[in-house]
Amino acid sequence: MKRIICLATICLFIVFNAHAQLDQLTKAKTSAAASAGPGKLLTQLEGAIKPASFLSSFAGEKSSWLGKAGKVTDAIGMAQSVSSLAGFIKPGMFKSGFNVSNLIQTANTVKTMSAATGVLKNLEGGLKPEALSDGWNQQRSGWLSALSLLK
Repeated sequence: MKRIICLATICLFIVFNAHAQLDQLTKAKTSAAASAGPGKLLTQLEGAIKPASFLSSFAGEKSSWLGKAGKVTDAIGMAQSVSSLAGFIKPGMFKSGFNVSNLIQTANTVKTMSAATGVLKNLEGGLKPEALSDGWNQQRSGWLSALSLLK
């Protein structure tokens, strides 16, 4: 009987200890995602797009775009940055059937952060895999999580 009680106590200790560690990990991920504002998410996506995926005109505008996009804090600014970024990407880097004009038109009507995050997510989803860096797949889930936290 003592062995059963001792074994049950050890099992409960292991379960509670594992649960506490999972809670800490979840809280750390959530706070890291929450600290990524609209400007950070915009510049992260731009950084994940391969330089060869941009039109040559972006080279002269990149630092200006990054400066403006990095300071974005509202829905309208975010949508304008997405629209601008989409215009600098080579047409061949978008998936078949993706309509950049519709994305830009939608971005110009955005009024809420939820709509702005939808436009940014739509842009990212419309890019061909070869338009993005190899490391993007590892960053993507965290980026999407942070994007979903913006309200």
